Amino acid sequence: MRWIFISLLVLNLAYLGYEFTQPEKVAQQQAVEVQSVSGAASIQLLSEVSGLRKRAKDSNKVSSKSGLCWAVGPYKVELDAKHLYARMTAIDLNAKVVAQSVLVKEEFWVYLPPLANKKQAIRKLKELQKRKVDSFVITEGELANGISLGLFSQQDSVDRLLASLKKKKITPKVKKLQRTRDQFWVTTPVNTQFELDEKTKKRLLDGRKLEWQQIRCDSGLPAS
Repeated sequence: MRWIFISLLVLNLAYLGYEFTQPEKVAQQQAVEVQSVSGAASIQLLSEVSGLRKRAKDSNKVSSKSGLCWAVGPYKVELDAKHLYARMTAIDLNAKVVAQSVLVKEEFWVYLPPLANKKQAIRKLKELQKRKVDSFVITEGELANGISLGLFSQQDSVDRLLASLKKKKITPKVKKLQRTRDQFWVTTPVNTQFELDEKTKKRLLDGRKLEWQQIRCDSGLPAS
């Protein structure tokens, strides 16, 4: 029995001696190789994209605060102005098409005010014709049943007729008629951070011989 105990003790001491003489185990680590691709676009977070949009909006605010606008025109045809508008918005310019009414022709209508009815107007017409005054009855419009004494494009002609009628003790009225038409401009606020260069301006005009003019945004379009 004693020999069995001694044998077990020797075996335990031998095992402990063996464990102490073994080198320490090094834990293995797995290495993961990450490959990077040069020239690839970086990943943008949503917050970064929102920041870019905000800076773009702020840029537009800065440009509008300058109070200056670019104006290009005039275009006689609205569609031509819209083509420029489309090219400008394609490069993120805040453009718009603005119509401008221009005077084409001015005339002066000499007349006698409308009478109560057509019968009285005809009676007055016959009276004037007997006195050698060229005239006719106005049959429609706001001056219906009035007497037209002439339509003139020159003020001198009107003055001569008025002088002649005054001698006959006829006092007519003069109505100024203005004939207008629309022409079109394309405008955009001057961006103080991203100024348009001459090359871009020329390309946007697409061969048309028009000038870029700087105006006050709140002062109206250039006089043409």
